[in-house]
Amino acid sequence: MNELNELDHQLTLAINGSDSLFWDNVMYTVTDTFSWSLVILALLIIIFKNNSWKEALMIYITLALLIFVADRICSGLVKPMVARWRPTQDPELMYMIDVVRGYRGGRFGFFSGHACNTMCVAVFLSWLFRSPKVIATLLFWSFTTTFTRLYLGVHYLGDICVGWTVGAILGTAFYFFMEHVHKKIGMKRLISEQFTSTGYLKSDMDTFMTVVFFNYIGVLIVALTLGIA
Repeated sequence: MNELNELDHQLTLAINGSDSLFWDNVMYTVTDTFSWSLVILALLIIIFKNNSWKEALMIYITLALLIFVADRICSGLVKPMVARWRPTQDPELMYMIDVVRGYRGGRFGFFSGHACNTMCVAVFLSWLFRSPKVIATLLFWSFTTTFTRLYLGVHYLGDICVGWTVGAILGTAFYFFMEHVHKKIGMKRLISEQFTSTGYLKSDMDTFMTVVFFNYIGVLIVALTLGIA
């Protein structure tokens, strides 16, 4: 266990920080949930557009409950119970960590809320949309968002891996529970080359990927602006 813990420490130190103000700003911006407001809005619109209002409402409620449960399991239960220091708060490592813009996070970091929350949403939406390109986009979003936590030094790699695992399990469980409820009330499936297997317009999937792409471009622009300022 000590060897595994030491490896976790060394990997985290290897990934943490850089000498680049630009990348510091990129990571600090990407880790902020507010930076993804445009993507969240696009998702809400696409879900509403491709479902009846009752089905859209059920998806919204399920997503909200999923994120709430994931956050409570992580922050409300496991973190205080396990009480594993974040690297930025760990007495053994805190002075070796490259802290970005004074950000250290809370005291405890096991397991990562960012990893759990982004992965549970990514997996849930992957099941919902059933579009290979969108699945790749969602997983890329989860991985890049979570990578910022390592870069910023607020999580160990082990915190991240456990968070991803728990998030994937929760996302899958909530989706299939919702599907069970949908079948009880009747769920329309549109079979056509224009739609995914779950009835979402492929053109809307392309729109979503475009929004994500330009959101990343926006993050880079913000990082450049902060660097100039």
